[in-house]
Amino acid sequence: MTPAVFLADVVHPNMVATFDKADDMRAIVNAVLTLDALVGMIHAHARMAGQTEIAAFKDDDAYREALAGISPSYRLLRDTAASLKHGELTRSRKGLARLLREPEAIEAEVNQLGFFECGDEIGGDVILIRYNHNGSPGLVRAGRVVTDTYRMLRRIVDGEAARTDENDGGTFAIMKGPP
Repeated sequence: MTPAVFLADVVHPNMVATFDKADDMRAIVNAVLTLDALVGMIHAHARMAGQTEIAAFKDDDAYREALAGISPSYRLLRDTAASLKHGELTRSRKGLARLLREPEAIEAEVNQLGFFECGDEIGGDVILIRYNHNGSPGLVRAGRVVTDTYRMLRRIVDGEAARTDENDGGTFAIMKGPP
């Protein structure tokens, strides 16, 4: 399966499902894990095709680290996916520090001002991700991380360079008080 087919047949439907119900943990987890899998597929496909800009990265971990340096949303998605796959993340990284270390950082909370978006169910929940960046705790809507990452990866699959857009990077809310 090529990255383009995986994006169209698996990743896109999972990303769209995150809009249908902001409180659907299954939809968020599926979107996070398939987006993270897409990065590995992009790297492997590029190496086989000899695309030097991506193939220059020795392995998909190095490629993931480079993408995490470009997109704060992908960085959080990468760490979220790793915590879901491995449980508690105990090893230190050589690159960017982890923003979260355990899957309990993903939780459903009552949707309230600041996270409420058009189309959300009034009185419903929303899936949020708690993280820590340089000692500052933060909170972000998981669907935002998914859509920001999806847009960047879709551009890469379409042959463009990895880049964020005007919507990425402004989605993180620093929390007041303990997480």
